[in-house]
Amino acid sequence: MNIIKRMRQACFMASALFVSVFISPPAFADHWVPWAFSWDKNGATQHHISPQQGLSRIKTTSLWSPDGELLVVQLVSSKSFKKTVELLDKDISSKSNPELIARYGTLLTYGAYMSEDEGEMAELATRADAYFDQALSKDKASWGAWLGKATLYGFSQERDLQASSIKILKSMIEAQQKTKSNWHHVYPYLVLGAIYERKRDILTAKEIWTEGLQHFPNNEALHTKMID
Repeated sequence: MNIIKRMRQACFMASALFVSVFISPPAFADHWVPWAFSWDKNGATQHHISPQQGLSRIKTTSLWSPDGELLVVQLVSSKSFKKTVELLDKDISSKSNPELIARYGTLLTYGAYMSEDEGEMAELATRADAYFDQALSKDKASWGAWLGKATLYGFSQERDLQASSIKILKSMIEAQQKTKSNWHHVYPYLVLGAIYERKRDILTAKEIWTEGLQHFPNNEALHTKMID
């Protein structure tokens, strides 16, 4: 079966569950992304970025990268995060490219993870999913949108959402092994392993990270996960 078709089937199974799960309220893991790189998160949040600067940098920075993670953490931790969301919401249009839309969804996903308010978490998660769907409607093979959706679903306590996430991530790993690897392809390994880690299946998580290290032997985040 076509790799995109398999991911779309997994996504369809989850979509019907998504809204009800997150309204009641969502149940993520910690308020910190579990695959984050090993820089000091407290130090990272001390550098202020204005909403306008954030909008400009999101347009030129992949959020699935060390620099992108740092940027998102700085934006989400800022007191002006809501203003950033408002500016991005106004900037997105029917003419926006899928990659930018997926980046916006990723920002909202991080925001949901780090929120201390259940209502805000549910709102951000639901809006993030809508943006991933919008990106996929423009490009059904959007790498950022699929990874964002899998990340969003993967840390819910709803088993069907987790199952959909795992199917998507395994399909992404299978697809990228058939093509030339790139730096950002490490993230499916990081996220998939983190999902199994949260399920307390440490053996499977370590197996996934070990496989990732075979392709990305110098990746700091994978090495950190293996020694935790």
